[in-house]
Amino acid sequence: MRLISKSATAAAILAVAGVASLAAVAPASAGFDICKKVNITVKNNTGQPIQLFDLDYRDLGSNRWRSENISNRVIPNGGSYSVKRNLEGVNNANTYVRVQFRKLKSNGRWDHSKYWYADSNTSLCRRGASYRIVFR
Repeated sequence: MRLISKSATAAAILAVAGVASLAAVAPASAGFDICKKVNITVKNNTGQPIQLFDLDYRDLGSNRWRSENISNRVIPNGGSYSVKRNLEGVNNANTYVRVQFRKLKSNGRWDHSKYWYADSNTSLCRRGASYRIVFR
């Protein structure tokens, strides 16, 4: 009987220690590699309205595409759209942003069968970095 109580006590101590060690590591690693408050500006010089539907960024360090959710947004010709985002996994890494868009068909509806995209310049992603994309 004594053997069981010592084993149960040892197991409880190990379980508490394991949970405590995980709790200490998780918050530190969660915010470690985030490029915060990145400004992304899109300018439409296509000669017609466009509809933004996707925003991705390339982590050149790990050669991986990452995605940011955006709602479909119409930008008139000559107009621009700016958004501030936290980009995960690319802090202090060479990065560029890609924005995809649709054009209107001759019937005035958005063409869902085709899309176009444009990329920003590549730069080191740091807090407050800015990426500008011009559609032509």
